[in-house]
Amino acid sequence: MASFHSSELAEWTGGRWLNDGPAEGITGFCFDSRKIQSGDCFIALTSGQRDGHEYVAQALQDGATAALVERSLELAIPQLVVADTLLAMEAIAAAIRSQFDGRVVAVTGSCGKTSTKEMLLHLLGPKDTLVTPGNWNNRIGVPMTLFGLHDCGKSTAVIEAGINQPGEMSHLGGMIYADLVLVTNIGPAHLEKLGTLEGVVREKSLLMEFANATAQLILPASAYCHEAFASFADRTTVLAGPDEPVKGSPKRIVRYRIEDGKIRIAELYGEMRFEVASHSPGIRSNAALSLVAASVLGVPADRAKTGLENWLPTENRGRVVVRDDQFFYLDGYNANPASMADALVAFCEAAPDHLARCYVLGAMNELGSEAERLHTESVRALSLRAQDRVCLIGSANLRAAYRAGFEATSEQVYEVESTDSLESVIASFRGAFFVKGSRSFALEQLFPLTSE
Repeated sequence: MASFHSSELAEWTGGRWLNDGPAEGITGFCFDSRKIQSGDCFIALTSGQRDGHEYVAQALQDGATAALVERSLELAIPQLVVADTLLAMEAIAAAIRSQFDGRVVAVTGSCGKTSTKEMLLHLLGPKDTLVTPGNWNNRIGVPMTLFGLHDCGKSTAVIEAGINQPGEMSHLGGMIYADLVLVTNIGPAHLEKLGTLEGVVREKSLLMEFANATAQLILPASAYCHEAFASFADRTTVLAGPDEPVKGSPKRIVRYRIEDGKIRIAELYGEMRFEVASHSPGIRSNAALSLVAASVLGVPADRAKTGLENWLPTENRGRVVVRDDQFFYLDGYNANPASMADALVAFCEAAPDHLARCYVLGAMNELGSEAERLHTESVRALSLRAQDRVCLIGSANLRAAYRAGFEATSEQVYEVESTDSLESVIASFRGAFFVKGSRSFALEQLFPLTSE
């Protein structure tokens, strides 16, 4: 098993070992004392609601070999004392990344990051590719993923990078040091802290700013129109629809089209068409972006086709379930205006026309002062029929904002603050359900479907 020597950890972090480091090498890192494995170094993080130093004793009891701390503790465990444990995590991750001689692909965007990362895993091949587990895309998850590059035997890594406030992407970008950056889209997400759409763009573009000097950028035309990406034009490939205008002068424009629900990129793959298991325009676009990236990385066409066809949406992320006379479109993992509009298009295309529809809409969090306007606009194109119903979940002002976006009778709309009040309504409805909202509402609990 690969291990880390105490002296290199001290060098990377600028820390000092209290007494001596562990006699044997450290085989892994963990910040959750409940998940410690023998040989791990426990990281006592202090940036959250809990102080990790309070759990070092438990980590020692469960088999931790050492602890990364900001203050010395009266415990019989080797302790590497640093000024800031989170920054020390980042320093270790950056050092491990610098020793990795494979290719590193970074994926960011306002939505669709995780599904795009998973599609790339299938295209590049799980045997040869390390990817971010789940959605570990923040300042804790990214270093934890990069730790896995140490003697991993993989040729490629796909790292997801997500932010919700200024300053985070510079930390992520510095650790990842990408060879290829893929941006799925730009939309009004996390505006509560990022402020404006241009604030979102500015932060996302930093992933490329901190990338390898020869790194390539792949993104859709809808994202490239933002000025922040213009300085990378000589290393940029823009994906566009058949007649979609492309602003500026990127190095390369690759056009794709959807034919009978399948993706065709004639410039790269000739007449070959690629099937993707989703009706979402956004996911189809992200699949096309992934195919462009796979082509850049030298993946043969037949392998790319098989890989993409093996991808399926994960549970609660645009998953379709059909049970008897009911249809479910489950996308309750998270929500912002762009992903909401996209999911509604996918649902309306996929759901059988003869079924009545019930739209279960959770509020969208972290939109700041624009929240009410964005809620209204996200459902503006939704057309309700007499047999359709809407269930709105969230604060009164955001429920009212949703309601202002479509025409409906009072009998068609149910407004509640939490999901508890909806169980009876949902149980009595037969038809097609659309389910989407921010993660905090845990909408999937309303629909305990375990298999497709």
